[in-house]
Amino acid sequence: MNRLIAWLLDLDRIELGRDRPLQLTWANAAPAWLIFACALAAVGWIVLVYRREFATAPRRALLAIGRIALVALTGAVICQPVLVWQRNRVEPSYVALTVDMSLSMANRDVFRDPTLARAAASGAGLTEVSEVGRHSRWELARRALTAASAAPLASLVSRNAVQVSSFASSLETLGLHAKGEPPDALVESLGALTPNGEATDLAGAIGGVMEKSQGRRLAAIVLVSDGQNTQSTNLKDALDRARDRQIPIFPIRLGSPVRPRDIEVGAVRAEGTVFLGDLAAVEADVVAHGLAEPATIRVDLVDEGDGSMAASEHVTIDPARPGATVELRTLPTTPGAVRYRVEAETLADERVTDNNAERIDVMVVDEDLRVLFVDAYPRYEYRYLKNALMREATVRFSVLLLEADEQFVQEGTDPIRRFPESPEELSQYDVVLFGDVDPRSGWLSEAQMKMLLDFVGNEGGGFGVIAGERAAPQRFTGTPLEKLLPVRMDPTFFGSYEATLTDGFQAALTAEGQGHRLFRFSPDRLENARWFPSLPALYWHTRTEGPKPGASVLLEHPTSRTAYGPMPLVVLGRYGAGRLFFQATDDTWRWRRQSGELFHDTYWVRVVRELMREPGAHRDRRFVLRTDRQRYDYGQAVSAQVEVFDSRLLADQGAEIALVVSHAKGPGAAMDAPETMTANDEAVESTGVVGRIGASRLAPESSRFEGTWAPSRPGRYLLSAPDLPSAPGTAGNGILFRVAPPNLEAQKPEADHETLARIAEATGGRVLSPDELTQGFEDIRDRSVQVPDDVVEPLWDSKLVLLLFVTMISMEWVMRKAFGML
Repeated sequence: MNRLIAWLLDLDRIELGRDRPLQLTWANAAPAWLIFACALAAVGWIVLVYRREFATAPRRALLAIGRIALVALTGAVICQPVLVWQRNRVEPSYVALTVDMSLSMANRDVFRDPTLARAAASGAGLTEVSEVGRHSRWELARRALTAASAAPLASLVSRNAVQVSSFASSLETLGLHAKGEPPDALVESLGALTPNGEATDLAGAIGGVMEKSQGRRLAAIVLVSDGQNTQSTNLKDALDRARDRQIPIFPIRLGSPVRPRDIEVGAVRAEGTVFLGDLAAVEADVVAHGLAEPATIRVDLVDEGDGSMAASEHVTIDPARPGATVELRTLPTTPGAVRYRVEAETLADERVTDNNAERIDVMVVDEDLRVLFVDAYPRYEYRYLKNALMREATVRFSVLLLEADEQFVQEGTDPIRRFPESPEELSQYDVVLFGDVDPRSGWLSEAQMKMLLDFVGNEGGGFGVIAGERAAPQRFTGTPLEKLLPVRMDPTFFGSYEATLTDGFQAALTAEGQGHRLFRFSPDRLENARWFPSLPALYWHTRTEGPKPGASVLLEHPTSRTAYGPMPLVVLGRYGAGRLFFQATDDTWRWRRQSGELFHDTYWVRVVRELMREPGAHRDRRFVLRTDRQRYDYGQAVSAQVEVFDSRLLADQGAEIALVVSHAKGPGAAMDAPETMTANDEAVESTGVVGRIGASRLAPESSRFEGTWAPSRPGRYLLSAPDLPSAPGTAGNGILFRVAPPNLEAQKPEADHETLARIAEATGGRVLSPDELTQGFEDIRDRSVQVPDDVVEPLWDSKLVLLLFVTMISMEWVMRKAFGML
């Protein structure tokens, strides 16, 4: 019977007798007053119509009742009756288990807080607290989640479904696990994760989880992270959205908030050229992170050629001053290029060790430095400078004292009687020093002056002037030698002061001078800065109008000034291929007082070495390419410099030189090769131009050009100057540099528990310790709800309504036919 009724009513989704409760209702229900009014009007109209019919009263009443039933059926169809099966469905809630898979989760921590260490060990099921340092943050987290037969995960999935997601720089959904199912699938999902992301976007992960929850009920977010956030997205906005949607976040406290101990070897400096048998000083910056108390670190200097230990020093680093400078001195015994590795010892609990070493190349020269020193008279500066050079075993020098008697035997290791008269004679020297001499007094011809210009500009020889009260440098004005002065002459000053100088002055190091090797008497920069002001005062100095463009001022007067700044006392410059030196005082001999030969002799030996020509095969170079570093972190700009030695080549250059950057391949171009390797045409090939640099001239008279370039990706690169021809027989003009891949995660390796606490507090959640996960997950309530889900079947268009309508029309026609009313 129910099946017949269901067929007549066209019921497709409701089964009579089984689906309860059922309710008849109206889809297009009219107001009751309107139905009542329409019913009265219909009944009244029917009564009036049928009163006029020519039939007996019973027959008219029977016909009126039929017509009223037909109108009632039509009204019911208009109101659209429907049958409703009243039922509810459950909309389940779920928990988003969101796991940080950035590289920082692979860190292994040294727990200095015993409470954190015990919690990590207990949560991970480790028997010994000391074992936590052997496991990464992710390993400890995974062990804590799956401990005791995955009891924490079972607790989590017993109340809500669990959606597992991983994130680093972006969010990835791994799968949804239904409520009440065994946690085995969850355990398998977590076991497949590996922390290898290069960045962490906490805000993006939290926001992404909420965006993916549209249309579903998100009960909570369980955040498995160390709290480090290396992306610049706004975390506050994401937390505000979670709070507004009443989604609590439960971070799991992982790692240690104390920065791990790490020793890093930073910049390494050394003189590019040292003499065989002379001490080579390699200076290195050593930086320590995460120290709780002062630590003494051993730093070794290793010769990579044979692996021998060249030198070793200990440096004590204080946490208040995490950086220190150590100087390693060694005695090279083999000439040629030597690559040294500065290596700091690894601390007992140090995790990152690939930054404990840095390399540098040094050229060891097996030849003497040849110096020609010319002065007019035996002033104190002459006497002590001559003795300083005489005591230096690596220097061979000739001294020419112009005002000496003819019977005076000129001093030096190679005595001479006159200034060289041919380029061949002059080329025997590497450096020429002039004291207080007058080039116009007849001892130096115009041809010899031009020969000296060629010696410096084209041959790469060094030239220096030590000012004096009589002639230098005032008498250089208007002569060819004026080009060899890195300062501008003051035409109003003639060398002497009107009054006797009774008050001395303490020369001041410029910012460039503080780091220059001429004035580095101590390997420690701070200690050196304290030592230099303690030197005896100077008295006399010549006046100039300041340095020429491109020159470097290392020492300046504390009070005397030019129109362009402080009065320069020690200036370095370039003329073509050669180096220039100017000293505006002749009082450095006073530095011997109280300190003996240490400061004075060291200073002057370094001066002549600063000016010397490059040895061996390097002398013929027409230009040199440099970068400010050999290794760059991704995102750092590469600063490139070209220095042109050849005066003819320099004259052909305009305001800019075009440099080309190419990808490098070939021997030495691997990413793990030493950054200090220099490229040549045979060793390294370029694989296509990736960038161009317009190196601009620093000043109109400068031989240096500089420009910058921003690498678009990590790799090994070759920098070259294709428009500058190399000298015949010399190496190619390219140099290698490396751009390291970005590693944002290594910048702050410690965990950020403050961020985890802020996330929990802002969203109404709670930070969970690894040993309280099971209990903590019980605080995440089931947010599933019952939602009405009624099944509705329309009745007004069913077979039964059609059948009734046809039946009623037919019966009225039959009755009228029977009553003889048709």
